[in-house]
Parts: sequence; structure tokens; C-alpha cells
Amino acid sequence: MGRFVARFLVLFGVLHAALAFLPAHALAPDKAFHQFVRDTWSIEEGLPQITVTALVQGPDGYVWAGTQAGVARFDGVRFTVFDPSQSPEMPGMLIQALFVDSQDRVWTGTYKGAAVFRDGQFHGVSDGFGREIDVFQFAETSAGEVVIASDRGLLRLNDDAFVNVGDDPEDALRSVFAHGEDLYAGGYGVIHRQRDGRWESMPLDGPLDSALVTDFIAYDERLWAATTRGLLYLEDGQWRAYRVEGELADEVIETLYADRDGNLWLGAAGRLLRIQGRELIESVPDDAAYAHSSVLAMTEDHEGNLWLGSRWDGLARLWNGWVFRYDQPEGLHNSLVWSVARDGEGNVWTGTMDGLAVLREGRFERLVPGSEQPHPHAYTLLPEPDRVWVGTRTGLYWWNRREQRVEKPPAFDVLDSAQVNGIIPYEGDYWLATTEGVWRFDGERMHRIAPTGDMGGRDVRVLYETSDGGLLAGTRRGLLYWHHGRFLRFSEVAAERDVTAILELSDGRLAVGTFDEKLYIGRDDDWHEFDADDGLPTNSPFAFGESDGRLWVAGIRGIYELPLDSIQRYIDGEIEALPGRMVLNERGDVPGAQKGFCCNGAGNAKGFMHDGDLWLPTRGGIVHLVPQRIQRNPEPPRLHVDRVRIDQKWRALEPGQSFDLPAEQRDIAFGFAVLSYQDPTSVQVEYRLEGFRNDWQRLDEPMQRQLFYTNLPSGSFTLQVRATNNAGVWSDPPTSLDFHIQPRVWETVWFQTAMLFLVILLIWLGFNYRLRNMQRQQRALEGMVADRTEKLRVANEHLRDYSARLETASMTDPLTRLWNRRYLSSQLPADLSHFHRELAKVQMLGSVMVFAIVDIDFFKEINDRHGHDAGDDVLQQFARLLEQLVRNGDYIVRWGGEEFLIVFRPMPPDEVTRVATRIIDGIGNHGFLLEGGRILRMTASMGLAEYPPFRDSPSAMDWNHSVTLADKALLHIKQEGRDGWCRVRPAPWVEPASLAAHLDRSLRDLLRDEEVLVERG
Repeated sequence: MGRFVARFLVLFGVLHAALAFLPAHALAPDKAFHQFVRDTWSIEEGLPQITVTALVQGPDGYVWAGTQAGVARFDGVRFTVFDPSQSPEMPGMLIQALFVDSQDRVWTGTYKGAAVFRDGQFHGVSDGFGREIDVFQFAETSAGEVVIASDRGLLRLNDDAFVNVGDDPEDALRSVFAHGEDLYAGGYGVIHRQRDGRWESMPLDGPLDSALVTDFIAYDERLWAATTRGLLYLEDGQWRAYRVEGELADEVIETLYADRDGNLWLGAAGRLLRIQGRELIESVPDDAAYAHSSVLAMTEDHEGNLWLGSRWDGLARLWNGWVFRYDQPEGLHNSLVWSVARDGEGNVWTGTMDGLAVLREGRFERLVPGSEQPHPHAYTLLPEPDRVWVGTRTGLYWWNRREQRVEKPPAFDVLDSAQVNGIIPYEGDYWLATTEGVWRFDGERMHRIAPTGDMGGRDVRVLYETSDGGLLAGTRRGLLYWHHGRFLRFSEVAAERDVTAILELSDGRLAVGTFDEKLYIGRDDDWHEFDADDGLPTNSPFAFGESDGRLWVAGIRGIYELPLDSIQRYIDGEIEALPGRMVLNERGDVPGAQKGFCCNGAGNAKGFMHDGDLWLPTRGGIVHLVPQRIQRNPEPPRLHVDRVRIDQKWRALEPGQSFDLPAEQRDIAFGFAVLSYQDPTSVQVEYRLEGFRNDWQRLDEPMQRQLFYTNLPSGSFTLQVRATNNAGVWSDPPTSLDFHIQPRVWETVWFQTAMLFLVILLIWLGFNYRLRNMQRQQRALEGMVADRTEKLRVANEHLRDYSARLETASMTDPLTRLWNRRYLSSQLPADLSHFHRELAKVQMLGSVMVFAIVDIDFFKEINDRHGHDAGDDVLQQFARLLEQLVRNGDYIVRWGGEEFLIVFRPMPPDEVTRVATRIIDGIGNHGFLLEGGRILRMTASMGLAEYPPFRDSPSAMDWNHSVTLADKALLHIKQEGRDGWCRVRPAPWVEPASLAAHLDRSLRDLLRDEEVLVERG
């Protein structure tokens, strides 16, 4: 695989300039397979079976997948399954072929016969004699005749049956293909060709005489055939074997597909192959981590996405995206990259979580393992011709490029306790940004420039030299500049803010980014502050780049672009908001942005711009963003209201269908499909029901794709639905559905008219009666109201007092008088909601809530030795002790038996261990009084977990996951000897979804797989 990846990267450099001016490719020819954006679906998402044997996109825009358990119609979110139990005329469940003919009919071939889709169901098509047919492939002749390759030979559609006509081959066939006026059919060791109405057989000689011809394709002005003994092509009337030594010989090839971008894909047993022109350029083995193994079927949709059907892995969709990612397939030893820098020779130096590597000609070479560095994390880099400066989290060293070895001069020892954030040459020396201030290296000695206590503080993140020779320093307390031997405050720009990135723009203005997701643009005394309220995506700038009039901002949430000319227009009031637009997003919840890992650390070497391209370090290798490749999806989504629910039953709807509902049916639900496959999660949906509510409403949960109406009035209505794709392109016009609800008797005009006259008569009669009795009733009513008001006041006072006591009793544990689980379920959601809102405040950055489970050690021995009454006394005293040891605002829940759950209000993470130690020590030092005056000493064990487990993704896991982690921590400390605490946290490199999926595993397994970190005390 290595040489294929290298070939792609070299090819990219050659083709880059040319491709920049071409339309966007669905699957770019110069990208390796693992560079494509891939999403998969299997039985967990509703696919009826894991094996996908056939794929087509139907004329209505749905993707149809044939499986071994029926046909699945997919709209990007939901699978609708058709099998013999739902479509009785479908001959069999095992699907072997799908085909769309020129009349927009969808055909399916099974091991028992063929069927065609119409009226929302599949209808069987026989062979005219009622026999079962093993259907392998469909084709359509130039005359519009549908034919099939089957175990009974070549059959043609004649009226409502497939029959053998004339001298059509009658031996078993596996493939059939229409090429111009000719028709080709493949069997065992032979290819039949019909030309000018006559058939001729073309035997396959030698080792191919037993090969089965499985597929045909027209590509690169040639006809190609897939067989169980390799790939063939037709030349000068002869079928010749296509060979690539060591890569493509006698493979079993099961399917062929030519995409719109000039790629020929081969699904072979054990690998997926790609040909461009007549050269094999990529081979993806099934065992590769990024592979979709054993591909049996392929197709493209209207957006240019490539779909793959697999024998084992279900369904996959690939699209091009607009970034190149260099990671383990290119030989990177560790995917978590902290720094990147380019040298004059074009090599990309890479600092990872575990050492130093360099990317040359498409392949990584690891030079220094993390164990040989002062600290494993190579946090910043400065490449030079003879050496590379490497700053780590605790110290600095050189990599001697000539002698290929690590060097650490004695002068570097003063930085052994400092994290080196940046290194730049300035005024003939080297200046370093560290957590211990700014240092200058004159070639022999290190000199501290910004000592502790300076206005910049200890932590300097980034250094930057301006075009006029000035030196700027970004610190955790603002921006400084070097002036006459000392650092001074740089005006009030980003005052007291954590400066993370600096860039001088081409027009002389400066861009300054801060950790609290703000962007400053300006010069001299003319500065402007921007954030999400001004239209910028939420992101902490870690690296900047400028290209073609756009500012590129990269941070932990992704990458966004901002046209520089829009800044002044926004300041002048010409536009309402800055048009900042995300192009890469970590969470995948930003419409129009590609999902992917980005970007690590703040400081120097956190990204660079070269030839207009942006290179960045991420948790998934190096990201190479090519702005010219950013081509937003131009295809508006196709919409279908395809089902309706009446009387709690769903029924299918055909396009253009309308319906009437009886008078008693007033509750109705609609299901619809938005056929935009590139990124279904970014689809936005609006709807309205004309005749009921005419204004457009936004669907709150677009992935649900359902609308519900209850208690509708009678009348005629038109449901309209419109949607955007992942680039914000709206469907136009909206899709519409008409329906009518019959009126009840009392909703008719004649009934309402009669009722109006009756009401008027009754009003006239009642008015006269009421007028005579009004004064008498008023006097009696006033007395009654006064009496009842007093009684009601007294009753309400008693009721409020009783309700309060009842509510408190239901939420407390009767023995310990602590809160119980019911109180936790009632109170915790409100507390967490408040906590999430507070996280947006600067003073709350980094704060966490903590869940702790406390268990009394050897509590059973107390019951056994002293009796259960003594055990109850100890539990009550233990509850009172815990209340003394926690803070106001923390609350304690009787979790069960001798276990108690403590919910700590927000605190800094470094306070957790101190609080845990204080509680455990307090319990151990406390004497518990037993009946008779005896003092009992006890210990306890505590398991702790923070909430949220992932601070950068607060909603990735809920509080129950934190309680589960705390419970695992408690079990761990009890197994390790009790009388202590254990804190469990996710490892920085683990993905939330991965950890959530593995929470049912033991803590020992999670530690072994490095998914969590444990701290004990």
C-alpha cells in the first residue's frame, strides 16, 4: 500500500495547479482511498442484513440496496425494507441484482426470479412457465428491451414474462451488458456477443477456460470484463488479461464500476482496486482499518457520492471532502500531532504525542521516539538546514540532521521544568516562548527575558516577528511587545486575555486570537473585537493563515474562513454579520462543514500556510486544507412525502397522490424523505400546512423526518415541505401534498345557521329572565363569595403545609434523613442545565462537577458484631459526618445500603483530589459512638468521576456515564485495599463515542486499552 499512497501525494503536487480551476470532483482522482470522507450503515441503523449485493439510485432519488434479506430503500436516514413478507409477489429474499431501465422502473433479481417496483411494492415477473429463475444481472438493449443473465441463459422481457428468444444463449450466464448496438453475455469460460442480430461465442482459453465472467464495463474507450480469474479487456477482437505484477493477477473480481471522475473501481476478493486510464494506482486491502471490505456492488448518486456494498460491512458512502489527511496509512507512528513545520526542502516536520517524525515524498519517517526526548510530546518545532529545534512539554533539544542524533546542550537544562510553546530566530539569537516566560539563547547561554511576576505572567504561548522587525508575545494575560530591552503592554488589545495566535495580514493589520474564542483585527489605535455575536463560528484560534483575500482560523473546534474585505463592510454597517464559515468541524454539527479532527495546542508551529494551502496538527494526523478544493454541494435535495399515518397505521404514498379523510379522523402524521446524502445531519427542513397555518416552521429535529398534526379542523389542506442540503442550497419548489378532511354534521353551513337562530332565540328569552333576578342573585352571591373566600383561605394554608411535608418526606431517606434517588432524578437535570449555561462564562472555564460514591469499609462486620440497630446508628452518624465534610450547595444521596452518592457543585479540576483526601481523612479520624459508650473507628472508600468527562464536548456523555465511572473507581479502590479514593478520567486521546460504547467493560480492561486514566489517594 505504501507506494500507492506515495504515488498519490506526488501526483497531487503535479496536478494541484491544474485541478484548482476545474469543477469539484466527487472522488478526486489524485486522492488516496483513505482520504475520502466515509460513512457506513449496517443492521444497527436499519439495514436488513450486513451483505449488500447490489446498488442503484432510483429515478426518485432513493438509494436502493439489495441484501440477503430483501431490498432496502434508503433516504439517507431511514431504510424501508421490501421482502416477500411485505411484497408477496417478490420471488425471493436473496437479492442478486438491481437495475433502473430507461422507463425509470426499478428491477430486482433474486435467486427465484425477477420483480419490478410499482405502486409502492415489487411485483413478480415470471418466465412464462412458472419456473424459478436464478437472476444474476440486468441490461437494456439500444432498442429499450430489458434482458437478464440467468441460470436458464439470456432471457428477454416479453409482455409480462422473461423468455428465451431465437438463438439467444441458453447455457447458464452470470453477466450481461449492452454496449452500443452490441450485447455481451458472460458465463463459464466464454463470452457471447450479439452483433447485427447474430450471436458469436468468444471462448476464454488456457487458465481462463473455467473462469466465470461476473461483470462488464465500458471504460477508457475499452470494454472490460471481470472474471473469477482476473480482469480482461477487449482489444482487436480478442479478450486479453490485464496484469499488474504482484498486485493484480488471478484475483476473483466480483464487480466493476466507472465513476464520473475517470476512476475504474474493481471489487475483488480481499481488496478494492482503482484504475485510472490503464494504470492500476491503488489497492486497498480488506484488512486495512479504513477499508470497506469485500465490495460486491457500487453506484454513484446525483451528488457524486460513491456508494459501496460489502459482503461483511453493510453499506458505505464516500465523498471527496476538501482536506488531505496524512496519518497511519502514510506511516505516521502516532496520530496525535502537536506541531508541524516546513523546511526549505519541502519536508514537513511533525511533532507527535510520542516523538519526532518527518514527512518526505508522501511517507513519514520516525526519527526520535518519545522515550528519547525530555518529554514524549514534541510540542513545537523550528527546522533549520543542519538541525531541528524541538520543544517539549518539559524541556528542549536539537535533532542533528547531519549526524542523525539527539543533542541537548547544558544551556538547555534551565528549561527542563518548562513547556516550550514556541521558538523563533530574532535579532541574531533564538527566542523561546515557555511556561516560564520568554527566554533568549545567544548560542551559548539562556537568558530569561520575561521573569515571573512580569505583566505577561509565567505562561507565554506564542512569539511573532512583524514585518517592521518588532517582536510580539502572546501570553495568558494579554499581548506584549518588545521595546528597548523589556516587554510592554500592547495597547489594550486582548487585555488580560489568553492570546493563542498572531498573524500580520498582507495589508499590515494584525490578527490576534484568544482562547475565549475572540478575534481581534486592527493596527495602531484602531482595533476591533469580534466573536460569535458578530457572525464568527465558535472557535478558539490556535493558528492563522491568509490566502486569496481570506483569513483562515484553525482551532480545537475546526477551521473557519473569513473574507477579509467583509470586516470593514461589517464595521461600516453594510452587512448585518460577518460571513465566517466553518469548513472543518470536530463535532460534525455545523451545516456545510466537513467533519474531522482539528487542531491541537496554541503557540508556534501549530500550522503553516504554503502556496495557499494550510497544514495543521490534529488528533488524526496532519490535515492539509486546499482552499481551491472547497466546492460546496450544488445539488438541492430531492423531497418526497412518502408515507402517512392514519389510525396509528403507516401507509405508503406515491408521488402526486392526494387523499380524503373521514370526519372523525383529525390526527395525522406524515413521513418524508430528504434525499441529500453527502451529510444528512446538516439538512435543515421547513414545513407549513396551508389552510391551517400558512407560515413556514423549522423542524426542530431534522433527522426525525416526521410531522405530526392533532385535532385538525375539517377542510382542504396542502402540506408543503422544503429543505436545504449540507451547503444551504434550498429545494425549489417545495414538495406538496393535498388532502381533505370531511366535516362533521355540526361543522356544516346549514347546521351552523340553524344553531345561530336558536342561540339568538335563547338569548332573548334568557335576557328577560335574568334581568328580573339579577339584583336578588347579586346580593346572595356577594354574601356567599365572602364566606367561601374565608373558608378557602384557611383550607389553602393547611393544604400548603401538608403538601410541603409530603414532598419532603417522599424525597428523603427515612433512616439517614438524606436525599434519596427520587430527589436526585428531580433536582439533577435542573442543576446540570444551569451548569451548562454557566460554562460559557469566562470565570467558569475549566470547572467541573464531580460525582463521588462513598462506601463504608467492612460495614457488614458492624451488623454481625454489634447488631443491626448499631448499624443503623452508624449510618445515621455517618450521614451527619458527610454533611459536615462537604460544602454548602453539595448534596448527599443515600445510594443504597452503606453507599452514599455525593454531587459536588462546580470546582476547578485540581481541587478534586484535595476534597477527596479531606473527606476520607475526616472519616478515618472520626469516632462513631455505639450504645454503651463504646467508640468505633471506621474507614471508607471513595470513587470519583468528573462531569462532563470531556470538557470540549460537554454533551457527548451524560451524568449517568460519570456515575458509572465513579462506580468503577470505587470498585477499583476497594480491590486495592480500601481506605482511600480513586479518580477515573477519560484519556485525552479517546473519543467520547468509543468510551461510551465500552463502559460495560471492567476498569482493568479500560486501563489496559488506555481509554481511561486513574489517580489514587
